[in-house]
Amino acid sequence: MLTKLLVFGLALLLTRSPVVAVVVTLAVWLVVDWNAFQLVPRLGRRLWDLRLASDLGRTLAQNPHDRRARAALAEVWLRLHRPGAALEAVKPAVEADPADREALYQLGVACLRLGDRDRGELFLGEIAAGQPDFRQGEIPFELSRARLRGGDAAAALEAAKAYLGFHPASVRGLVQLADAQALLGDAAAAREARDRAWEEFTELPRFARREARPWAWRARPARPIAYLGIAAAAVTLLWCAPRWFS
Repeated sequence: MLTKLLVFGLALLLTRSPVVAVVVTLAVWLVVDWNAFQLVPRLGRRLWDLRLASDLGRTLAQNPHDRRARAALAEVWLRLHRPGAALEAVKPAVEADPADREALYQLGVACLRLGDRDRGELFLGEIAAGQPDFRQGEIPFELSRARLRGGDAAAALEAAKAYLGFHPASVRGLVQLADAQALLGDAAAAREARDRAWEEFTELPRFARREARPWAWRARPARPIAYLGIAAAAVTLLWCAPRWFS
C-alpha cells in the first residue's frame, strides 16, 4: 500500500494530473507485481481454480463414480488451501479403488494438511513403497512439511534430504532442509543450506524465480524487510519533495 501511494504521489507531482497519475501508478504496480510479488497472477490462478472446482463438481453431480474427476477436484481444493474439501472429494475414489495411486496421494496430502499425520504418512508410504519416484519427490516434500509443522525435526530432515535427492538445486527443498536443521539446533548447517538456497535462486531464469521467490525470501528474510525500509524512506522523500519543487 505504501508503495502504491508513493508511486501515485510521485506521478501526480510530476504530471499534475490525477488521471495520468492513476494510469502510471497502475502500470508501475503491474510491472513490479509481475516480477516480484505475483499478486495479480495468483488471484487469476485462484479464480481459475474456483471455476475448475465448479466444473468438476458439476461433472461429479452427473457421474459420482468418476474417480479421475474426484482426484482432480481434490488437487484443486488442495491448491486452494481447503484440505477438508479435498478429503471429502477424493475419499470415495480411494474406497472404490485403493490401488489408485493418484487418488491415494491426494487423500494422503489432505490428511497431512489437516494434521492427521498417522493416516497421511500411511497412505503416502503405500505409494512410495510401490513407486518410490512417484511425482518426482513430491511425497518426501509433503512429508517434510508436515513433520516440520509437527515439530518432528529428525524425520523432517530425513524427508527433506530424500526430496533433494530428486531435486538437488531446489530452493524450497533447501529451505526445508535448513528449517529442519535449525529445529535440531544445527545453526551452522542451517545457515549453509539457506545460503545455498539463495545462491540457487539467483541462478534461476526469471520465469522460475517468480515461483521460488517466497521460499527464497525465507532464506533471506532481510530482503523483504529491506524493501519495506526503502519504501518508508521513499515515502519520507515524497513528503519532502513538494517543498523542493515549490
